[in-house]
Amino acid sequence: MLLSILWGMSFLLVELSLVELSPLWVVSGRTVSGGLTLLAILLMTGRRLPATRQVWGHLALLGAVNNALPWTLISWSQQTIPSGLAALLVAMVPTSTLLVASVVGLDRVTGRRLVGLLLAVGGVAAIVLEDLGQPGRIVAVLTVVAATMALASGAVYAKLHVSGSVPPLALATGQILCAAAISTPLALLIDGPPAAGGLLPQTWAAVLLLGTTGTSVAFLVFYVLVERVGPTNATMVTYLIPIVAVLSGTLLLDERLGVTTVIGGGLIVSGIAVSQLGLRRVSR
Repeated sequence: MLLSILWGMSFLLVELSLVELSPLWVVSGRTVSGGLTLLAILLMTGRRLPATRQVWGHLALLGAVNNALPWTLISWSQQTIPSGLAALLVAMVPTSTLLVASVVGLDRVTGRRLVGLLLAVGGVAAIVLEDLGQPGRIVAVLTVVAATMALASGAVYAKLHVSGSVPPLALATGQILCAAAISTPLALLIDGPPAAGGLLPQTWAAVLLLGTTGTSVAFLVFYVLVERVGPTNATMVTYLIPIVAVLSGTLLLDERLGVTTVIGGGLIVSGIAVSQLGLRRVSR
């Protein structure tokens, strides 16, 4: 519940940040503030960052694949599509995780899960059909779907290589700091320095909240879940993220989603539900 609220509100905060910042600078801002917040927590609790090159290699890869890349793709897409729609599409993460986990032998696709996958894909198709006359929106929708594959790959990679061997706090801190080290130079190179002194107070507030809550605390909670219940079950949080994001976008940004989009979102969530049936018995 906590994670769904933190990540659900992140779509709203990204939308507010994009008013004055480029997608890359939004990612840089959230990872720098989030990484420093996690580092402060790490030091105050007497814990340490990982010490081996091998672990830092894993963290650098996770920072790129599980943070910098998907967050940039989603932020770029939110310049074109509403935050609520982006959240509905990110609900594909459990389905994408199941696919990736099946490829590497960490999970398997059963007949029931295949039905769930087809429902979820049908939901994305329904959303795309609504935007056939707007190629830019279709590209944005497909870009978010691509971001879910990156997020899924990161979750599975973490489970295979670092989860359980690296404490969740050290794992989250190292990964977010690596993402900051990747995204900030890219933002400077591609977009140039931002006009930090001219940013509105609400932009600063949105970026800082995005980093301290939607990035630092959220990823710490996420890795605790990955360690305890596995990557596929952990990403079931996306059941509730769209609800939080759609409500916040509707109430605070006056966003309105079309009927086809709502139907497509319902198909995606239904697909997740069908594909996850039986996992609770296995977990127990």
